[in-house]
Parts: sequence; structure tokens; C-alpha cells
Amino acid sequence: MIGGTWLWLLFSGIYWLFWLIFLLIGGLALKEYFTIILPGHRKTDKATGIILGLFPLAAAFEGKPEYVTAALFLSLFFLIVYTLGRYQSLSQARGDCGGAFDLMLRIGFGIFYVGLSFSHFTLLLTLNHGVQWLLLLTAITVASDSCAYYGGMLLGRHKLAPAISPGKTIEGLIAGTVGAIIAAVLVSIPWLSFVSPLKMALLTLVLSSVGVMGDLTESMIKRTMGVKDSGNILPGHGGVLDRMDSLMIATPLLFYLLHFGAIPNG
Repeated sequence: MIGGTWLWLLFSGIYWLFWLIFLLIGGLALKEYFTIILPGHRKTDKATGIILGLFPLAAAFEGKPEYVTAALFLSLFFLIVYTLGRYQSLSQARGDCGGAFDLMLRIGFGIFYVGLSFSHFTLLLTLNHGVQWLLLLTAITVASDSCAYYGGMLLGRHKLAPAISPGKTIEGLIAGTVGAIIAAVLVSIPWLSFVSPLKMALLTLVLSSVGVMGDLTESMIKRTMGVKDSGNILPGHGGVLDRMDSLMIATPLLFYLLHFGAIPNG
């Protein structure tokens, strides 16, 4: 159901709807992040983080990276204003001056990690062959996750990052990477034929590795805060962050590789 809806959204050609849906998805991801990272804080702290994190997502509608950058600066500006206003109460609560700076860091990282990252789904769509590149990312993610799961379950012996995610293994990583490369090459033949299979394999190796880094980043945040899942919006699958974590770093990377011409785009 979710897969069919995603494919329809990609190929429908309704740009404003794609942007709106990712604005909403980004908002949900921001809510999950600030619920995890700001336990015990005022509701206004979390609401401020969500609103400021939506700035770059909203600015992505124009399809121009400079608009997203400007929105990101506005987020920083208003975050500073908000934190200065909270300084006294936070200092009194903690008995030192670290409370305000800690809040600024937690909210600021969320704006970058979630708001900026999610804005690149819309930016990528605006590029030439944007639909096909998003389809490629989807294939890489699905193949990588599936092959890593079964490869790790059948062959896993050596832990990849036991302190962060004990379930992940080096064997699973290798299986996921191989599966992602095969899927990417197969998808590229009809959709992105101007990229040679060798270049596609190398690109997939990079994107798949970055995807694992994104996955581990979210796992690190959850483990640090003592949380199992980022949310329960998808029964049995966790929250938005749990499902999108591997794409949150890979999508911006792909966008900039294309934007600056490091990868041919037809």
C-alpha cells in the first residue's frame, strides 16, 4: 500500500502535492525528533524546534538551494532569539549557564538533521530526471535493507557497531551493499541509461554506505536517549525517522553530486 502510494506520487507529476506531503512528513519527523531529544522540556521548546525546522522544507518549494540556505539562516536567527529569551529561566533551572546552550544545540541539530535533510527530497525532484533519481534511491534503500536483514540473519557473525546497533553485522552490510548495487544497475538500465553500469555501481556503493551512516546516526540518538522507536505512526515499523533515516543523508548527497555535475544527468 505504502509502496504503491509512493510510486503514484512520484509519477503523478503533481509537484505541489509532492512538496506538501514531504512538508507534512518532515513535520512528523521533526515532532518525533524533538519528542526524543527534549524530554521534560516545555512544549514551547518542542514547538519552536518543529516550526523552525519547517523553514527549509517550506523554502524547497521554489526548487532553489539558495532559498533553502536563506531559510536555514532564518531558522538560526530565530533560534538565537528564542534561546536568549529562555536563557534566564533555563539557567535558574539548572543552576548554571549550560541549559540555554544545550537547548540551542539540540534544536539546532534537529533543524539541520531533519529539516534540511528532508528539504532535499523536493530539491532532488526539481532536477532533470528527478523522478528517476528518487526511484533509484527507493530501489537502493529497499534492496539494501532487505538484503542486509536476511544476509545478517543467515551469515552474520561480526558486529558492525555493537555499541550503537547490536543487531547490525558486517556480513549484513556486505549483503545489503551487493543487493543495492544489483538493484541500482537494474533500475538504471531503463530509467538512467546515460550513467554507465560501472559508475552506477560506484555511486550506489557510496550512497549505500552513507545510508548505513544515516541509519546508525538515528540509532545513536535513540540509544543515547533510551528510546526504542522514534514513533508508532507505522504499526510494526516504528516512526517516520525509523523508516527514512537511511535516506536523510543519502538524498542530500545525491542532490549535490548532481547539482555540481559530479554525476552526469542526461
